[in-house]
Amino acid sequence: MLADAANLKQAVAPVGGGTALALGNPPERVDLALSTGRLAGIIDYEPTDLVLSVGAGARLGDVQAVLGEHGQRLPIDPPGGPDATIGGLIATALWGPLRHGSGTLRDLLIGIEVAHPNGTVSKAGGMVVKNVSGYDMPRVYHGSLGTLGVITSANFKVLPRPRAEATLLASYKRPDDAFAAASRIWVGHQPASALEITRQNGSWQLACRIEGREQTVDVVARRIADECRAETTRLDGAESANWWMAYIDRQRLDTADESVLVRCAVRPKEASILAEGMANALEQIGVATSFLGASPGIGSIIARLDVQGNGSAERLAEVQGILLALAATTTILAAPPEWKRGIDVWGRQPEGFDVMRSLRAQFDPESTINPGRFAGFL
Repeated sequence: MLADAANLKQAVAPVGGGTALALGNPPERVDLALSTGRLAGIIDYEPTDLVLSVGAGARLGDVQAVLGEHGQRLPIDPPGGPDATIGGLIATALWGPLRHGSGTLRDLLIGIEVAHPNGTVSKAGGMVVKNVSGYDMPRVYHGSLGTLGVITSANFKVLPRPRAEATLLASYKRPDDAFAAASRIWVGHQPASALEITRQNGSWQLACRIEGREQTVDVVARRIADECRAETTRLDGAESANWWMAYIDRQRLDTADESVLVRCAVRPKEASILAEGMANALEQIGVATSFLGASPGIGSIIARLDVQGNGSAERLAEVQGILLALAATTTILAAPPEWKRGIDVWGRQPEGFDVMRSLRAQFDPESTINPGRFAGFL
């Protein structure tokens, strides 16, 4: 299909679970939508070796269910949740709060198979955790948004599923206090699997997720409660898991209500300034923030904006300009397509953009897959 499309100068849009279709610039054109739905299922799984090979169309929820039978998991919790496909998660590089303790899917990826518009299928990596031969090609595709080919399968290292979990919640009047508490937890190397700060009804709430054996969770929870220096509420087991599911659900790439989802980033020590600056700057131009969640350990902040019936390309460009002045990087993760016309939702061109453009030209010279959707309108 890809080779035929390239020969006919047609544009192809790969589709997995459909949970991230709002990501990126509107494609220059779309002639074909290519579903990976039938590339599903487990290809190979060795629980004792902690390695898994799976089709790109497999849904994350189904994969986690299979791994759960052996007390294992992929430690990721992206927006889109169980409906997101493995190929889509690699292509979009989306991540959730578990990145704090476990990294992204890129850190788990050990092998990959990709179909290219020239009609060939390439493979890189394998089914061993320590693979040091050749270039680390599997990770090149992470976050490439289809510009280097359509992922057909991938191999991962998997990790044991924690036996217990708890979440500590603490509220603060000032963002500085919440971020200072997060810094104490982070600098003190407390083993938190997730650490987030969100604005709730005028206050700032710190949420810390702790996973492991039950006794370990109890000990770490007491240490982190001391670092919070505020009254804390503890959630255990399913109650903890449900809190995080609701938190992540507010970050879905959904524009049905004409909201805008943005992600800004700075150096971690500047995250507090960015969070408060974003809230104040958007309020001054009449843009309400229905959700604001910060990952202080990596300096990233995701916000859902309500333009209150005043949405347009000009309005979105104004918001982007304000956020670019505050943050090192600003990405408009989701917005109605008509609002995105004429702007690059990825913000500033990333460092090494010439290399990215060169790779695109080599892997997909006719720009067959998702033309114009990636950074710099690649």
